[in-house]
Parts: sequence; C-alpha cells; structure tokens
Amino acid sequence: MTESMAVDIAGESMQLLSDRALFWPAQNRLLIADLHLGKGNTFREWGIGIPTGGTAHDLNRLTALLAHTQAKSLWILGDMLHANHHDAVDAQWARFRSQHASVDFAVLPGNHDRHLDAGKLGIKQLHDGTRDGPFIFRHAPQPAQTDNAHELAGHIHPVVRLPGVGLTPVFWLRAQRTVLPAFSAFTGGYVMPLRETGFCVACNGSSLVSLKRRF
Repeated sequence: MTESMAVDIAGESMQLLSDRALFWPAQNRLLIADLHLGKGNTFREWGIGIPTGGTAHDLNRLTALLAHTQAKSLWILGDMLHANHHDAVDAQWARFRSQHASVDFAVLPGNHDRHLDAGKLGIKQLHDGTRDGPFIFRHAPQPAQTDNAHELAGHIHPVVRLPGVGLTPVFWLRAQRTVLPAFSAFTGGYVMPLRETGFCVACNGSSLVSLKRRF
C-alpha cells in the first residue's frame, strides 16, 4: 500500500509517495520521472536475457497511484521511453491510456526520448523548462538556478546505500531543487555522495524514511 509524506516545497503543500512519485494536491497532478518504457524490450533485442513483464509492472503501479491520488493529470519529467518504440509496448501503453481517458497526460522529453512521438501516445509534449506556480520542470537538473523558481527534475536516479538494505531510491530535496527517483523498477541508480547538501527521503514502494544524515 502506498504511503505518503507531506512536505513543503517552495511554499506548496506536496506529497511524497512511497512508490517513487510526487503529488501536487493544489493542481491535482501526479509527477514521475524516468519511466523508461520498453527498456527490457531493447535489452532483449540486443540479446541480453531480461525477463518480460517490466512494462506491465510499471503501468500497474501507475494505475494504483492514479487511483490512490485521484489525480486529474500526470506529468512525466523525461525519459518516458528508453529507446525506440516497440509494438508490444505501444499496445500496452494504448490500453493504459484508454483506461485513464479522463486524465491529462504530459511529458517533458528526456535524453532517452529521441524517438518520442507524443501524439502517437496520446499525450501532450511540454518543453524542458516549463514553469507552473513556483516551479520550473526539467528532465536533467541544471548546474545552478539563476532565479527564484524551484526546480523539479529527474534524470539522476538518486539512490542511497542503507546498511542491511542496499541501494534504495530516494527523493533528493534541496532549497531550490527536488530530484525525483526513477519511477521504472528496472533502472540503475546514482549513489548520492556525502559531500552533497540537502536531505533525502528513501522510498521502497511501501514506506518512506526521512534520512537525518545530510547529503
């Protein structure tokens, strides 16, 4: 079952969700990053023996989050696809999209989205750097913020190494930036170095843990 944690980000009441998503109640908007649809299909095309079912698993998780939050919109902060379109993945997405016809979908293209055709997928394409309220939405975090907008981004796949647990996805929160964990279950991660400032909230799919240690 999804757990939520209320946080204040740039003066907005937001909810961190344990299954690697962020919810903005004022806009009734669910936010995820790095969905990487078709990653397993791409690996299998390369002759790498990856089990099937990854796309269905991730879309089922999204369905549960949409039901939990009753979100009216879903924004994907880049890397919706992993590489090329795959017929089987497109068919799964089409079924998922039709099941949520009342939800507005939008995507900011990421570095893996070179072949993204948002129209084909039935979603709106936003430009990197789209602004709404106090936020600027990007796929990859920028080296520095030059204005007062709070940056919401993905791309990094932040994780921490917890004793007895191993690598665990985290939300990485800073004064002017929040980086979401990769939504796809089939992704690697960037281990947050100790020299980084800010703090992290670990999410394992069912619970959230605010880490007291600074990163």
